[in-house]
Amino acid sequence: MMPVAELRPAAGGPCRTAATTCEWIGYIAPEFRFATFRAGARVLDIGFGHGEQMRHVMRGRGQAFGIEYDPTLARQGRADGLHVCRGAAERLPFASASFDGVICKVVVPYTDEAIAVAEIARVLRRGGVAQVSYHGVGYSLRYLLADADWKRRVYGARTIVNTLVYRATGRRLPGFWGDTIFQSGAKLLAYYRRSGLELTAAHPSGRFAGAPVFIYHTLRRI
Repeated sequence: MMPVAELRPAAGGPCRTAATTCEWIGYIAPEFRFATFRAGARVLDIGFGHGEQMRHVMRGRGQAFGIEYDPTLARQGRADGLHVCRGAAERLPFASASFDGVICKVVVPYTDEAIAVAEIARVLRRGGVAQVSYHGVGYSLRYLLADADWKRRVYGARTIVNTLVYRATGRRLPGFWGDTIFQSGAKLLAYYRRSGLELTAAHPSGRFAGAPVFIYHTLRRI
């Protein structure tokens, strides 16, 4: 299941478009390119949101496909003529080795991360590339320590607690309390090794209290 967090960022990531006023300026890696693939590549956008990355792929003459858990966004994507369906990141409705590329923009924090990473690897062809971003612990710490809204501070705290529970037990807290977890570089590397993914580039971004706010990885299917 890929639950939608109460305070989940706008679909497509912390800043959906260049014109969007973004509270995360200074923490994102604006040079990171999610949708740069060769012409003709079959690319899956997991959590396509409003379809911006899919349109980038199509402008580069790639074949773009999308999956989205939110039913409203899935319906809108179909109405816009995009090749999309509704589904969860942990159960991608595609055959193994179906895609040359995968885009996954801050979706994994709202999933069972170990299964979601394994699914990214499964649908990629050998040599295929995934462009993926995650929340680091700095994302939750910034909410917990620096936000004026007490509800957001609670969100930061419960995300940290939920992640610690998940790390210890492999299970998220039930319902509302378990809707979001943050990622760590060490755990991601373990998932990559287990799933047959190679980290080819880690792109630096801003930090809060010394901790990464967002994690940007380029991966290759071995």
